Amino acid sequence: MASTHNQQVLAEHKAKFERMVLGGKEFNKLLREMGAEPYRFVEDRQDGRRWWIYITLPENVQETFDLHLEVLCLSASYERVEPRTLDIIADRLRKGEARLDPDFAILLTPDAGAENLVRRRRGQLPILTIDSNALIENGVQISLRERIAQIMVTHDHYDLTKPITEPAAFYGRRAEVRQLDFALDRGQSVGIFGLRKAGKTSLLNYVENHRAEQGKPVIRLDISGLSTEQFQLGLLVECHKLLRATSGSAPRLTLLTRDGRPHPVANISTHWLNDLDILLDALPGRLELFIDEIDQAWPGRSNLEEGEAWALLRCLTQLRGVIQRREAEGKDGIGIVCAGVDPAIFERPLLDGRDNLLYKFVRLSFLSPMKKDEMQEMVRSLGRRMGLRYRDPATIDFLFREFGGHPLLTRKACSAAASTRPNDVIPWHVPLEALQEALQRRGPNTPRSEVADVLKSFADWFGDEAAMLPLLWSEDPEEQRDAREWAESEPDMAAHLVLYGITDEKWAPRIHAMRDQVLK
Repeated sequence: MASTHNQQVLAEHKAKFERMVLGGKEFNKLLREMGAEPYRFVEDRQDGRRWWIYITLPENVQETFDLHLEVLCLSASYERVEPRTLDIIADRLRKGEARLDPDFAILLTPDAGAENLVRRRRGQLPILTIDSNALIENGVQISLRERIAQIMVTHDHYDLTKPITEPAAFYGRRAEVRQLDFALDRGQSVGIFGLRKAGKTSLLNYVENHRAEQGKPVIRLDISGLSTEQFQLGLLVECHKLLRATSGSAPRLTLLTRDGRPHPVANISTHWLNDLDILLDALPGRLELFIDEIDQAWPGRSNLEEGEAWALLRCLTQLRGVIQRREAEGKDGIGIVCAGVDPAIFERPLLDGRDNLLYKFVRLSFLSPMKKDEMQEMVRSLGRRMGLRYRDPATIDFLFREFGGHPLLTRKACSAAASTRPNDVIPWHVPLEALQEALQRRGPNTPRSEVADVLKSFADWFGDEAAMLPLLWSEDPEEQRDAREWAESEPDMAAHLVLYGITDEKWAPRIHAMRDQVLK
């Protein structure tokens, strides 16, 4: 009887879905023709234009595409799909039922432009878009199986150069996330430093979202695109928004109007610290401030004009004073998590012969490349989204040896290998030879060129240490031994080589593909 009742409820919801949703009947026909079985139709309580459909794929399709769990579909009757809609799908998968596949979803929508929106977000959750208008006009000309295959061979999820913003696309770094949680819970400030494209901003994004989901008061500012006054005002404006979102109101300030807009005549440098104190008093707990590109505030190393870099440095020094004073008074202050390449702003005690007041302000955390198991998880998960398999342990060993777990370099090599897939084969078991050939390619946008860029970036920031590499990796055993003995006796002179994952603890290459660049 229970089974009969459930079938009746399913039939009722399915019929309602087909009545209310443009292309709903045609979509169900598309599923039937592949042998897929929708077993739940759920009307979204928050938005009547949305329906959630839970689908079981036939076994042969599960095997081909490695989609053994159930697939989530969102039907969104929007004329235009915004990025927020894709975030809603990702959030539901991340927080939803364990039996749902976390790496694939379907979006049914009348917006023909949704496909391009998804394509621009490659590297994040792969979503198959189905145009409901096209289904009605053309019928089921392309099967669902063909559509899944098409998205897998045309969307290169390895070819991603922008920082990750979606938690579903963030891999590894579990130890680093735990350390940042531990520090923030205790009011400590942390600076994250590492190689170019090593994942600093992605880690910042992940922890920021993670802490906001826990209900912490969180603000994010990118220092590289802001003047000092913009930074000061931006901090006040975002605090004001937080207060209005949590309590519905905010205290009266000198620099902002009641609705949180900058006051046109007030002097920012005179009043910003007092206004910040007022806002911090009103916030429900310690503010957590995430700052990217923090090294832009270090004069002489910044891309900003020297006067602007000095002004930002003074601003950060004032911020430290606020934090220390409030801590002494027993008040909630600010926990800062910042990121950059060069930690000099917190490492060097002197600046132009004067005390550097930000010296040891934050606890330094160096983001070396990924551990092997984390790199493997990234490679296999992204490959799965493209119908690729990395089952041969030799392929993982090769990637880790040559690129040392550096996320960008690893993905670039996998992207190059994927471009050699024969005749859009799915699944394609990536052979070791495809990766070896990818490493030998010359020219721009190749794994070798990216390795060269990472090495150049390190040399730009730490020239003296980079100059040691030809000796540390020399083919002359005596020269190599002497250099490594010197490095061991003067560890501070070559500290960033190890901390940033250029070498291992014994000064041997961690990113072996970099050795040829150094010794050529």
